[in-house]
Amino acid sequence: MDKGTIIYIGGFELPDKNAAAHRVLANGKIFRELGYNVIFIGVNSSSRSGTGLKRADFSGFECWSVPYPKGSLAWLKYISGASDILGLLRQQRQLTRVVGVVCYNYPAIAQLRIKKICREANIKIMADATEWYDASAGSLFYRIVKCIDTSLRMHWVHKATDGVITTSRYLTDYYSEQGKITVELPTLFDVRKFNSPLIRDNSTKIKFIYVGSPFDAGRVNKERTNLKERLDVCIEVFFELHRSGEDFSFDIYGLTANEYLQVFPEHAGMLQEMVGCTSFKGRQPNEIILRHIACSDFSIFFRDKTRVTLAGFPSKLAESISCGTPVISNTMVSLLSYEGTAGLFLAKRGEELELVRKLIKSTPSDINFIKQHAYSSRVFDYRNYTLKVAQFLDKVGV
Repeated sequence: MDKGTIIYIGGFELPDKNAAAHRVLANGKIFRELGYNVIFIGVNSSSRSGTGLKRADFSGFECWSVPYPKGSLAWLKYISGASDILGLLRQQRQLTRVVGVVCYNYPAIAQLRIKKICREANIKIMADATEWYDASAGSLFYRIVKCIDTSLRMHWVHKATDGVITTSRYLTDYYSEQGKITVELPTLFDVRKFNSPLIRDNSTKIKFIYVGSPFDAGRVNKERTNLKERLDVCIEVFFELHRSGEDFSFDIYGLTANEYLQVFPEHAGMLQEMVGCTSFKGRQPNEIILRHIACSDFSIFFRDKTRVTLAGFPSKLAESISCGTPVISNTMVSLLSYEGTAGLFLAKRGEELELVRKLIKSTPSDINFIKQHAYSSRVFDYRNYTLKVAQFLDKVGV
């Protein structure tokens, strides 16, 4: 049954260049299962500025992209509403029966211009909100623009939509209290693409892995209060374990040692002592990272309680569990709904070392059991959320 077309617009880079791409692709599959045609309009970092829109097809979806904005002028044009995107939206409105538009973490002014196009054609507009951006560091120009855009988006523009897709209880509560129709979705995956975890070799040391971007080294404030994740806590935990004679490996994907030491120069000595068990791998293609996650015994990351972390959901958690690799993290609001999930181990802040010290004692058979149990849980399979999304779209009137 053809219920019409939903257009998904945002800064995602399909098919799998960033975490945003994984999220919108899974959500698009839900829409498709519910009978909607889905068109994606994202970005492409490999396209040269000024080359305009490009068409491609991924997973059976029609996908368009514009060059990823580079430089202040390109960013200003993008956040004020790229003409190519607005033009394509008007064109699709003529070619297909567009019934809804979803703006993923989209700039406020650009989103308002999209809303105007939607209202003219009686098209429902929805926001997919997964971030509450920080504007406490960077150049003065960056901070001003980011602060204005984020404030407008979160406090006004999203409230003016027909419905909000959120990714955390914090944002769900925030918009529900404003009377908005909401549906809460973590980052989801098609779990059928993941293979059953390999049986662990009894002779290998326990392998931990961190994957992510814990901070932008050029935009960390002096007090270091705007860190997205506390990789430094991981380093300190493993340093203590190393000093106590524990045998393990800890691989870090997403940044280099030099990038880390720009923000935490005091850890140079620790890293030098742990050179035999801790390794920075830098940025790698998602396909390679997935293989390393699947081959690891535990994924690990920690976060502080800030508005940025309260608003978001750690997509790496869903990805790791879906791979069958258990996750070590800390208790946070966005994970309250998932406490008790197979393969998820949570510590209170300050008790991270105690938890990792306990898990590092796991036997190979323990780890094999945990990995298989996590993989079989399928907690983050998009198919589990079709009913919730159907109810949300029905309330919105799509």
